Amino acid sequence: MTAGTATPREVAVTGLGVLSVGGAGTEALWRLCANGGGNFRPVEHFDVSGIGARIAGFIPDTHGAPAPGSDGRLPYLLHRALAQALDDAARRGAHDRARTALVLATTDSAGCATAEAWRAWADGSRESCRTDWAPPAEAVRFDGPVLPVGNASAAGAAALGVGADLIRSGVSERAVVCGVDTITETAFQGLASLRTLSPGGCRPFSRSRSGIRISECAAALVLDADPGDGSAPPYAYLRGWGSSNEADQAARPASEGVAKAVSRALSDAAVAPGDVGYVNAHAAGTRHGDVAELDALERVFGDRLAEIPVSGSKAALGHCQGAAGTVEAIVTVLTLARGEVLPTLGLEDVPEQWSHLDFALGGPRRSTPPRAGLTVSCGLGGSNVAVVFGRAAA
Repeated sequence: MTAGTATPREVAVTGLGVLSVGGAGTEALWRLCANGGGNFRPVEHFDVSGIGARIAGFIPDTHGAPAPGSDGRLPYLLHRALAQALDDAARRGAHDRARTALVLATTDSAGCATAEAWRAWADGSRESCRTDWAPPAEAVRFDGPVLPVGNASAAGAAALGVGADLIRSGVSERAVVCGVDTITETAFQGLASLRTLSPGGCRPFSRSRSGIRISECAAALVLDADPGDGSAPPYAYLRGWGSSNEADQAARPASEGVAKAVSRALSDAAVAPGDVGYVNAHAAGTRHGDVAELDALERVFGDRLAEIPVSGSKAALGHCQGAAGTVEAIVTVLTLARGEVLPTLGLEDVPEQWSHLDFALGGPRRSTPPRAGLTVSCGLGGSNVAVVFGRAAA
């Protein structure tokens, strides 16, 4: 470091908020990922009769929530997750910051749940798809930068990196990162056309895996510049992140590209591969994607990968689209904070070539809290992102 250069500020995770197919809050999320039982049911707000996959994951209904298919559902879920995360940070003793940024990750196209509504917005005959829900007077407001991130399924993880960089560079004292997506016709039909939707649901790393099942989700993390005085012990620290853009085809990540993202994240975090004690994998349950990801992890960690718990959350959560990286980051942060590793649900027939790996089968298990955890996200078109979190001191 050259003379006069400021030491980069540590980025603390001080608040969490989530609405998933298991319900609202982190405890509901943890139970869901430990035991399954999410709210998966047939799609009813647009026609799926010509598609083999007809099931999606929905956030359980709550009083006052716009129904699936309503234009206001996405902003409603966004507001709920943001408010939950900021309330959590306040309860834990994190002070309000003078300048707060919002980084929003989504694959949503103008909030339009159906293709008909989207076409009306696109051709200008409808000004907005969000007309049936208005935020309350006490809605969360931001006085710093507001930035959207939309690189497919890697959006949530990339948004965390953008939020961390805003803090490390001094642009903002706080960044609230939220991933949110609902079940829209354009996304459902588009993924069906790529043959990535599975009628049987997601089965990460299984011999019988056949694709993804998409879900709604809204997940938010409050990132604060750590004051260093111990006034508000964080859940964890966001140590670093890395990305790459490489693919074998539109819907298939390249192993080399995933490995680059992971290596860059570890380098940015100044964390050695030997210090990583947990990996929350993208684990979409696709035939080629799971192979590419595990091959990439073996490139980075070598033989030691067999000693690291590698779990996937998508059998429980569904594939949360643009919110996948944020909700899986929350799972990673909670793993570091709780010292408990969640299982890879839906994995009952491990292929022989992966039988030496630890997929945390058999239910949640207590462990010595890892010093560092890694979460990986891969998006359409070869967008790969990895984020490294470090455990907060006990």
